[in-house]
Amino acid sequence: MNGRKIEFADGFSHLVLPNGWGKSTLCAFLRVMLYGLNTARRDTQQALSDKTRYVPQDGHAMSGRLEIEWNGRAVTIVRQTGKGGPMQDFDAFYTDTGEKCRLLTAKNCGQVLLGMGEDAFLSSMMVDGEDMNRPSEELQELLSSMAQTGDATGSAAKALARLDRWRLDIRSGRGHGELPEAQSEQTKLEEQLEQLESLSHDIAKQKEKCRSLEREAQKAQDAYERSYQAFTEQQADEESRRRVLREEREQRIREIKNRVPDEDLVREAAEVLYGYEGAVRLEREKRENMPAVETRRREAIERMEKAQHDREIEVDRTTRPKIRWVAGVFAFIFGVLAAATGIMQVEWFPEMENVAGMLNTSALPMVLSALAIVCLLLTFLGSVQKPPAPLPDMDEEKKQLEIEYQRILDEQRMAASVLLEERDRVIEAGKKLSSRVTNVEEAAEVIRSAMADLQLIRREQSALGDVILEIQRGPEDDEEADAVRQQLDALGARQSEARRVLDAAREQLSRLQGQADMIGTMEEIRAKLSACKERIVQLQKQYQAVEHARQIVSSENAALQARVSPQITSLAQSYLAYLTADNYQEIRLDDQFRARTAGADGQLLNERQLSSGARDQLYLALRLAVCETLAGAKEAPLILDDPFLTSDDARTERGIALLKELGRKRQVILLSCRKSA
Repeated sequence: MNGRKIEFADGFSHLVLPNGWGKSTLCAFLRVMLYGLNTARRDTQQALSDKTRYVPQDGHAMSGRLEIEWNGRAVTIVRQTGKGGPMQDFDAFYTDTGEKCRLLTAKNCGQVLLGMGEDAFLSSMMVDGEDMNRPSEELQELLSSMAQTGDATGSAAKALARLDRWRLDIRSGRGHGELPEAQSEQTKLEEQLEQLESLSHDIAKQKEKCRSLEREAQKAQDAYERSYQAFTEQQADEESRRRVLREEREQRIREIKNRVPDEDLVREAAEVLYGYEGAVRLEREKRENMPAVETRRREAIERMEKAQHDREIEVDRTTRPKIRWVAGVFAFIFGVLAAATGIMQVEWFPEMENVAGMLNTSALPMVLSALAIVCLLLTFLGSVQKPPAPLPDMDEEKKQLEIEYQRILDEQRMAASVLLEERDRVIEAGKKLSSRVTNVEEAAEVIRSAMADLQLIRREQSALGDVILEIQRGPEDDEEADAVRQQLDALGARQSEARRVLDAAREQLSRLQGQADMIGTMEEIRAKLSACKERIVQLQKQYQAVEHARQIVSSENAALQARVSPQITSLAQSYLAYLTADNYQEIRLDDQFRARTAGADGQLLNERQLSSGARDQLYLALRLAVCETLAGAKEAPLILDDPFLTSDDARTERGIALLKELGRKRQVILLSCRKSA
């Protein structure tokens, strides 16, 4: 189409163009010349399609020229491709004078000339025959939308569907959506907060109870100790005192033995612990020595590199050629004199010719040449110095240094590996002594405690041996005071019971604190609850906004339908009756889009029951009615691209006749691939 000139007459213009000529491209050209090619909206399929689909085949940039008649004057519009993008350079001027038309710009050209935006122009003033090939359900929705509001894009229905989807995403009718989830989260957090407050109250009460039990246990222990002290003081007889001491030692030994594991296991664990402590000391020593080793290695490498660098400088200095420039100058002078004497026969010493036979003019060139040769030899004699002794092999020294460094690293790794093995052994030995052991610190503590108990047994056994020896050396045993013993036993039992109750209270306090730790801190729960409440408020506002927008769209669509639908339906009925030769005389809009036949029964047929040709006529009648209703008296041309693709000759004739009738009021441009009969 490059360089082609296409003219449209006033009123009705019918261009018959073959398939593949570019009728759709021509329609797109008219739209772009009026409204421009929007390349900024990268997310729209239309802009992307125009940029790729209508690229010129000759490789040149997009450009176009459109001449129009506006307000009684001819105006030329030119769009070209520039730095802003395809068809972004705009120019409008009056054709007769060349004066710029300042009322028209690249953005408002179509709006000013036609009185409508691009979307309204596409939906009302451009009829594409390809729309008739839509699926039945989609075409039925399109017909209903056009008959109700004149909207060929179904924007109101799409907007309502999107708002409904947003509303369901926020809150659906079955308890799903973001808002119910947030409310459920709020309820859960409030329950956790209430539970945490209850636990905090219980923990405070339990702590107070533990403090009270501690005081009672301390009182029982003090009473026991005072009674025991009084008991021992009341034992006037030395033998009775020794017997008491023996019983106490034996009792303590039994108690210690009851809580101490097998002695062999304790000894084995003690040996493992000693090994682990030695491994810890060894690993710490190796690890602490590593920085010094690294420093020594780095200093040695720097020292070797510096020595090698200094040696290279010395070699370069001693091996540099030494030329005696003074001797060279004399050699040059003697050579020049010899050449001048031999070639030009210059007499340098005429007054001393043949003096004493020592100087002969003919032998002077040879003498000067000999002197030049001697000076030349002196110039370069000794210029190449003997290279110094080679530098010791630094690579071997570095290799030995790396080997030593690697050996130290291997020792450090070996110490760390041994430490890990000893740690595992300590943990295993600790688990044999106590099932509660989980780490090496607990295992070491258990082993040390067991060792201390063994040592305590040894001391108690030694003390018991001393008591037995004293008893054996002393007099016969005296009877103890039963009353005093019973009182002491009762105090001991009371002390044990107080300690047991205190331990149980502490265990209960630990359980309560563990439950509170599992829930979290009060500040965290309150912060989450506050954030959840704010999110609920935002979701409620969003839901109200969506609901309000839905009501506005519904009410505005209903108002537009009440205002526009009767006019569109009335015009469409008259156009359909004309197109079908009064075979269909009524269009009814209900749950299904239907048309009444002109037969005796006057049967109502829905869109699916109509023939293909009748359905195309119905679509064309609605599009023409939309054009007349929405455009009204505006000077907007009606452009039709092959609207009779599926029509026979008779339907095509009646359609063209109707378009000619419309061409009396506005410009109508029909592009088709066949002529009318």
